[in-house]
Amino acid sequence: MVKRFIVGGLLTNCYVYVDDETKEAIIVDPSENDSSIDSFIDSNGLSVVAIINTHCHFDHVGGNAYYKEKYGVLLSIGYYDVDCLKRAHLEARIFGVYIKESPKPDCALDDGDVINVGSSKFSVIHTPGHTLGSICLYEPKGKILFSGDTLFFESVGRWDLPGGDYAALMSSLKRLFELPDDVIVYPGHGDPTQIGHEKKHNPFVK
Repeated sequence: MVKRFIVGGLLTNCYVYVDDETKEAIIVDPSENDSSIDSFIDSNGLSVVAIINTHCHFDHVGGNAYYKEKYGVLLSIGYYDVDCLKRAHLEARIFGVYIKESPKPDCALDDGDVINVGSSKFSVIHTPGHTLGSICLYEPKGKILFSGDTLFFESVGRWDLPGGDYAALMSSLKRLFELPDDVIVYPGHGDPTQIGHEKKHNPFVK
């Protein structure tokens, strides 16, 4: 089960993924601590096993400190975004946003790594372009993809910020479009979509 929470001034999608068999859960991209997220986890008796950032931008990591302290679980981010994460709270101030400094990640994820959530297995796909270390999380059994700011509904993430690269982003899209058409895409902003829809209608597809 995937539960979406739209959090923060930039309307970031924070997701709680729940393995239905075990009630184990992960929090993906906690923009900030939000009572609705806490209520969902507590009321369903979920066991949070990890916090995962798809990339290092402040609007995706502002809740890292809160949730790591609350649940005492591992915090993970893409290998090439570890240094960027250290500066996220400082970069937030440029936009007039104040967040707690993120704890140091416990695990730096690389392409091909596997994250176990109960009986579910998420494969890490390194998708640079929006940031150097952007990752997507793919669960083939449930046909789920958490795409961060790499792929949106009929759009893609910005490549003009530090660490961004248009050519790398286009290469990352090619990798994602090799997934089955019926994979549901849960992006970092905006509504869910499907791989097949994006292959046909995303204007960035050549």
